[in-house]
Amino acid sequence: MSTTNSYPKWPTFVLFGDSITQYSFSEDGCWGALLTDHLQRKCDVLNRGFSGYNSRWCKIMLPKIITADTAKNVAGVTLFLGANDSNAGDTNPRQHVPLSEFKQNMADIIEYLQSVGIAREKIIMISPPAYNIDAWRVECDKKGKPCSKTAENTQKYAASCVELCKETGIWSVDLHSEMLKNENWKEMLNDGLHLSTIGSRLLFKLLQPIVDKLTSGLPMNYPLWDEVDYENPNSSLQ
Repeated sequence: MSTTNSYPKWPTFVLFGDSITQYSFSEDGCWGALLTDHLQRKCDVLNRGFSGYNSRWCKIMLPKIITADTAKNVAGVTLFLGANDSNAGDTNPRQHVPLSEFKQNMADIIEYLQSVGIAREKIIMISPPAYNIDAWRVECDKKGKPCSKTAENTQKYAASCVELCKETGIWSVDLHSEMLKNENWKEMLNDGLHLSTIGSRLLFKLLQPIVDKLTSGLPMNYPLWDEVDYENPNSSLQ
């Protein structure tokens, strides 16, 4: 059987971030799964989310995740960090990253992506979501850990993301502000921090028009079943 294939490698859409990205294929945090369904037969959506990680660690890891070689096939990248960086330094020094360093780390990540050939038009930054301190405190109490976040601090990190997007010319999805436009925004979180199904659907709704612009020129891989030459399928499926 011939292994020759005239179709190009399937483009990839990379989701890079922390737990909200790692859980994006779960039942609640389903925004990655929704995106995958939306891009079926056009792109492979790669989940590169790391629970608990901050921008400092992710900046170190990124060159091992997206290389100059793999970047050639990237149709788009989402950057979704800040939820862990915004922890208070006195109660959670392991995850905390100062605001100024966070912004610089994100700028460095953007610069790296561009250095390996990913145009800024393909980069989407998502701000950390709004934060429900009451619900998250309950989760922290269950685990016997201090609640090291505040809504005010989270807002500063979200605003920093929006500001950086304006400075660098990449796409911005201000999830934090968009959530707070809704009276039921607390229902968009399943534990005060991570997205519920409602929150995940909002994020997908915000991402979809951008993703559509980035992938509008990509063909669906392989013909529809009723377009295959059933008498000579090799001619259709090379």
